[in-house]
Amino acid sequence: MKREPLYFTIFILTILFLSSFYLSWTADRGLGEITVERYSIEREPGRPVEFLVYAPRLGELLDPMPIILTLHGLAGSKEGMYAFNIELARRNFTVVSVDLAGHGDSPLPYDITDTATMAEDAYAAVRYVQQNWPNVDNESYGVLSHSLGFRVAIELKDYPISPIGYAAVGDVGQMELGLYLDFPGNLLIAVGEYDEMITVDDALNAIRTATGNESAEADVTYGSLVNQTAYRLALAPTDHVFEAVDGTIVEESCEWLIQAVQGESQLIYTLDPTSQVYFSKTIATFTGAFCLLLSLFPLMLLVYTYIPEKQKPRKIENETEVFGFKKTFAISSVLGAIMITIYTATSAGGFHLENIGLAWPKSMFAVGFILFYILSAIFFTITMFALMGKEATKKAFASVGIERLSIKEHAFDILRGLMIAGIGIIWLMSWLAICGLPENMQPWILIALIKWPVGVRGINTVIVTLLAIPYLVADAAWLRGLLLSKREWGSNADIKATIFAFIAKFAVSGVLAVVVVFGTTALGLIAGKMVLLGLLLLLFLVVQLLTTIVTAWTALKFQNVWPAIILSAFVLALVAVSSLPLI
Repeated sequence: MKREPLYFTIFILTILFLSSFYLSWTADRGLGEITVERYSIEREPGRPVEFLVYAPRLGELLDPMPIILTLHGLAGSKEGMYAFNIELARRNFTVVSVDLAGHGDSPLPYDITDTATMAEDAYAAVRYVQQNWPNVDNESYGVLSHSLGFRVAIELKDYPISPIGYAAVGDVGQMELGLYLDFPGNLLIAVGEYDEMITVDDALNAIRTATGNESAEADVTYGSLVNQTAYRLALAPTDHVFEAVDGTIVEESCEWLIQAVQGESQLIYTLDPTSQVYFSKTIATFTGAFCLLLSLFPLMLLVYTYIPEKQKPRKIENETEVFGFKKTFAISSVLGAIMITIYTATSAGGFHLENIGLAWPKSMFAVGFILFYILSAIFFTITMFALMGKEATKKAFASVGIERLSIKEHAFDILRGLMIAGIGIIWLMSWLAICGLPENMQPWILIALIKWPVGVRGINTVIVTLLAIPYLVADAAWLRGLLLSKREWGSNADIKATIFAFIAKFAVSGVLAVVVVFGTTALGLIAGKMVLLGLLLLLFLVVQLLTTIVTAWTALKFQNVWPAIILSAFVLALVAVSSLPLI
């Protein structure tokens, strides 16, 4: 195989990745209009608080400069609030964006019920800036929160220096059905019309409770901003996850906080809230991630060409039995349903184990995820035996290298697969180090869903990678031994086989996943952590799409799936551990 096209492909994808990186970096700085600095302070001995400070550097600056505190939601981070941080800083605010305990760079344990302590952390960050930065307003500030960050923000209303304006995105303060928080004044509630956790009726009930007006509607300001009795509900055509980057919500939030914190008269003098640049970063994060992950394919193929023939992963014949399309689809549907069912059950079990103090390693849902890996491998195998028969199942596992070989031969299989997968992991982590280490970038986030595993997260990533391998072996047996069995596809056989494998694998599991996501986000109203179950499932399915592509590709190109299994295990662990709060 010629190497020149592979080098050229990697070069082009690297250029595209670097272009995305530069776009993300410059968008974070408002295309030159703002500065970003990273800080870490200790509120008390052994309790660090990590935060970013965005500040304007151009234009007519206010004196003193008003401050806005931004607080992310569950499984979020200070970097994830970039849309608000960028746009508020462009409009004469000094923005303090904090990592809540267990999120982002914070090494502290996270307790969803301890909003009071997290509020103390956030307040300490605000006071640090007020006391150490020149020309900032040390008498007042506003706060913008996303999702459960509002539960932290609400604690601040009784502090010595309390916020004079609030923007609550993705939360209407509903404690349980029919019961709402004691709302602070000068509050904007901004939610998506398709929010999985909040109905439009819930949002309307919230604004009516806040105002005491039973006929209150959206897009109308009630009360007085001067007297701090103003309330407003803003609706946008988006869902819960994308509320944090929705243009309408960003516009409404900026406009509200300008009036509430800077004064109503300032709205006509500041930058138009509809003039936004943050979306360039949104594009960059996804294009950057896509180009980097896509570059793994030509890179692995290039590495394969350099390995001596005797050292290459052995070619494993796929001699599995070919079932009819209907039976193949039926078996795959059952396996997909089992995958989602086990995921839901083990995640819920992880909640219980966490609540009684048996959660390990230090990553919320890690216990459930580990149980999922173990039980899925077992139940996949049992189901395949039941539906495919003993001989067909043995051939399916033999197609991925699980057969009667000596331990030494199995070790060689894994090591040879590791040669290829290891280069892919090094390539991925090298780029993450360049644009992911906290000391290198301020802020560093570029690759959607993936970030450098800080502190204990690095150890957890290795542990979860090793625990994921048995599951991925069974998953690969399902894919290669059932869905990619040798059929007479005619022309473009590989493409047709891959498309069929995708449809068969994700049709039923995708539908069930939607049910779980909507069900758990609804339960999140009365059991806050339950919402993470559905959000993690979305992450898991996104990564599963990638691992399925990698597995199918390596099965067709190398006739050996071990490189895909090792690489996929690492990526799954990296996404899960780096995206979730520490317990």
